[in-house]
Amino acid sequence: LVKALYGLPSMAITGLSASRASCKAVRPISLALLKYSICFSLAISKARWISLSGIPIFLPHFRDMPSYEPDVHANFCPITQGLPYYIRQAFPEIADEKILSPVISFKFGQSKALELVQKMGRKMGIPESEIRQAFEIASEKQMEYFSRARDMGRAALREAREAEKPVIAILGRPYNAFTSEANMGIPKKFTSRGFSIIPFDILPFEDAQIFANMYWYYGQQDMKAAAELKKEDNIFVTFISNFSCAPDSFMLHYLKWLMGIKPFLILELDSHTADAGVDTRVEAFLDIIDGYRSKINEIHDENYDNGLRFVNNGREDLHIWDSNNKRKIKVKNNPRVKILLSNMGNLSTELVAAVLRSAAIEAEALPVADFKTLQVARSHTSGKECVPSHLVLGSALKYFSSDKYRKDQIYLLFVPITTGPCRTGQYYIFFQNLFKEMRLENVLVITMSADNSYTEFGPHFSKHLWWSLVVSDLMKDIDTSLRACAVDVAGARKKYDQLWHRLIKTAEKDITAILPVLKEISAGLASIPLKRTLKTLPKVLIVGEIYVRRDDFAVDELIRLFGDKGIVGKVSGISEWIHYLDFIREYELKKRIRLIHWFKRIFSKEFRMLIKLMVEKLYKRSIEVRVKRILKSTELIPAAPHNMYEIMANTQRYFVDHELNSEIAVSSGAAATAMFDGYSGVVNISPFACLIGRVIEGVYTPWARERKYPVISVEVDGNLLPPNIINKLDIFTLNVLRFKQESVLKK
Repeated sequence: LVKALYGLPSMAITGLSASRASCKAVRPISLALLKYSICFSLAISKARWISLSGIPIFLPHFRDMPSYEPDVHANFCPITQGLPYYIRQAFPEIADEKILSPVISFKFGQSKALELVQKMGRKMGIPESEIRQAFEIASEKQMEYFSRARDMGRAALREAREAEKPVIAILGRPYNAFTSEANMGIPKKFTSRGFSIIPFDILPFEDAQIFANMYWYYGQQDMKAAAELKKEDNIFVTFISNFSCAPDSFMLHYLKWLMGIKPFLILELDSHTADAGVDTRVEAFLDIIDGYRSKINEIHDENYDNGLRFVNNGREDLHIWDSNNKRKIKVKNNPRVKILLSNMGNLSTELVAAVLRSAAIEAEALPVADFKTLQVARSHTSGKECVPSHLVLGSALKYFSSDKYRKDQIYLLFVPITTGPCRTGQYYIFFQNLFKEMRLENVLVITMSADNSYTEFGPHFSKHLWWSLVVSDLMKDIDTSLRACAVDVAGARKKYDQLWHRLIKTAEKDITAILPVLKEISAGLASIPLKRTLKTLPKVLIVGEIYVRRDDFAVDELIRLFGDKGIVGKVSGISEWIHYLDFIREYELKKRIRLIHWFKRIFSKEFRMLIKLMVEKLYKRSIEVRVKRILKSTELIPAAPHNMYEIMANTQRYFVDHELNSEIAVSSGAAATAMFDGYSGVVNISPFACLIGRVIEGVYTPWARERKYPVISVEVDGNLLPPNIINKLDIFTLNVLRFKQESVLKK
């Protein structure tokens, strides 16, 4: 049994009389065997596996735990969730029966969690009654542990308040902060100097107020602990992180905002961290604490709030509540309120802005980003956040410093959100608090949720939004095909730009009336001279993190490189992501329906929601068919995986469980489906240090190489691709051309 992230599964296995084993140390050679860039914690986990190889191992997919927050679940980051799938692909020589990887999920309560454990038990040939008994014993023991831990935490707080010397609280993730392989003995560095230590996980923090939408389990624990410790005059926080930890790139900002002027220490570790450097940081921190305690009565926290709140509750018209002046400010038909849309593909962003204007909402699409956009953003960030957050932030800040910015307008920066497991759902929280820190008086952030397939602005808006996404996805396909097929690429793209701008004027009135205009545009595009037909060219599917694969600034260099080599770079569309979200909604609803007694199911709210979703999906598919039928005459739209049930079946069969909700699931499944359907290669594109991109690389790349499918992973950081990546891409394109040639010969 590898060290469990959570005690209950460990106790349940023990309750079944299975033995527990753990390697005492990670062999240095093990870290050298790692094939991909991953965070330090996962590197240690893989190294542990190498050290334990040959022993049957319990390596569950930890999806989520009981949440401390009432309105959001508590899941784990994609790296943690993806560990069992990563390990299986990294060590294909190990038989599947040697690895026991059940899904562990408490999102729907203990009874549903028990079902998942019983499913594991059936594979082991253990009676369900025995599994239930072991699970109940484990639950009881775990609750007993939590109760005793909280008692210890309360006692520790009382002692700290009475202590003469400062007390240090250790925050982080247990596998970083509390394991000797990862924490470099940091707790001992404090205790050896005479300072007491309190681990965060024993503190009574359940009722603490934290930033919204904190959907990471350990993020909830750390932030709640930090919020409580802010109130403790004699306890100071040390946060143990590791290099390339994606959640911490945002959570450390939250820690700063929670702590205010109170000193805290962040130690970011990896396998190269020097012990002497850590000692220096610890000693400096202790000196700063002494200085702070001597002047604590002379310094005060300052908190700024412009008092503006966007209200979208479904009961009232969209409006902004100005708490400073106690008034409502309407959003529709108000030239003083403007929505700003960060660029996620020029055409798609312009079309969405036009759809908003057709709904009587002032909206402007921000321009395609450039290198200066990133420079502006990085002057206000740590640089560790993902590139998409920098592109959105930089575009907004450039606008606020431009001639277009007006003090008498209120600007609403639109940011789509998710509820995990990747970082996208943290963007709006980060921007909100950063704008407060910058004291922006007339700016606020508005959101829409992926959990609802972005339907918050009502049914008409969501229908019109769907039209814009379908049209822009197909037009993007035509653009990328022209780069590989047109006789005069520059002239063809100039004509393409002239034609698609006609769509904007129509969309500002009614995008559902766009079909006649599309027919004219299709005829114009079909007249462009081609030197090659789409059928004769190799196609590469570009998958990965949704923002960078659709952002022209991030992906354009790849498209241009492929086009020059006569390869069509098909970019997975935004509509694919929406179809995936609908698949997850259907999957989750069916799961909730199964929890209801059978004779009550058809009368349940969940069943009605499922029927409504099915009707919505039929509508979406009908729009796609109508638009595609018109643009098909251009002969510039490459065939692509479109059946989400087929895609997700391949995901489940080859890569990850459906319970891992993210681009990891849909991208790996779409990539495999594309290769089965005649594509010649796959590119996995992601921001630097992206959780999503690295797990896709870990699960898809070994599978593809085993089958001799061309594949490459590219991480972008906003700069031009470096020479070593260009060289790898040259090799990749050669492999793609050879693969296509061999496929033709086989036929």
